[in-house]
Amino acid sequence: MEILVILLLIVGLTCLFIELLMPGFGVFGIIGIILILLSWGITIFTFKLGMVIVLIEIVLITTILYLTIKKLKRMQIYGKFILSDVVEKDKKQVGNMEEFVGREGICKTDLRPFGSAEFNGIILDVLSDDGYIKKNSLIKIIRFEDNKLYVRLINGN
Repeated sequence: MEILVILLLIVGLTCLFIELLMPGFGVFGIIGIILILLSWGITIFTFKLGMVIVLIEIVLITTILYLTIKKLKRMQIYGKFILSDVVEKDKKQVGNMEEFVGREGICKTDLRPFGSAEFNGIILDVLSDDGYIKKNSLIKIIRFEDNKLYVRLINGN
């Protein structure tokens, strides 16, 4: 019985590790959690000190996970898993979107009703308030609402 419990725990932890490395649906994570819980259930109901053993396993797994994440943060491989630097760069470049209200620009794509437009050299995703607007049309940002920039066609195009 001890071998089964240890095997379930090792396979479960391996599945969780695979889940961390593979993007996807989460099948390995679900299987890993089920196997770990199953091994803990068998341990609690089979052994005299089962609850103590499970608590020790939880503390060990948590400690190892904490130390691993702490070590990964110092290594360059951590940046491949976390996109925080890229997100921060994008935030700093654009700034407050409400500042763009009132600016005029040119459509870089057809707005059906979403698309891209250029305002003073800055390309932004915009939403047409008028429906379809052709590429290269002159537009104006009329409002910023629900994290979207709404534009309207300027007369004469």
